[in-house]
Amino acid sequence: MRGSGKILILIATLTCSMLFYVHLQVSSVLVSFDIQKSSRAFAEKQELLRRFQFKVDQLRAPRLLEEKMKRHDMGLALPNKIQVVEVPPVSELVIPATSEQKVARTFSSEVTSFLGRWIQTAQAKTDLSS
Repeated sequence: MRGSGKILILIATLTCSMLFYVHLQVSSVLVSFDIQKSSRAFAEKQELLRRFQFKVDQLRAPRLLEEKMKRHDMGLALPNKIQVVEVPPVSELVIPATSEQKVARTFSSEVTSFLGRWIQTAQAKTDLSS
């Protein structure tokens, strides 16, 4: 009877380990099914995206736009050379600041100016030490 207890413990341990192994195998099969389903859905979405991008590119094509203009009789055409007026570039307009105008300063501009002065002071101190 003493040896039968050890055999029962060995059988119970072996049974538990086999059940655990089967559980792991079943779990891995279920996970692989989930991965396959997700992969298939991802591939379908990629294909749909590719089709939509192709359709958008087709809709933006000048040939298609010209056909739509002709079909709907919009009467749009490129302008003649006579209708086009070239405007010379304008230099930047400089408005002198008067003493009455006050510049609105924001918190971010105050912080930026403070940091700029602080960095210049730190650079000046390092230049003096060398």
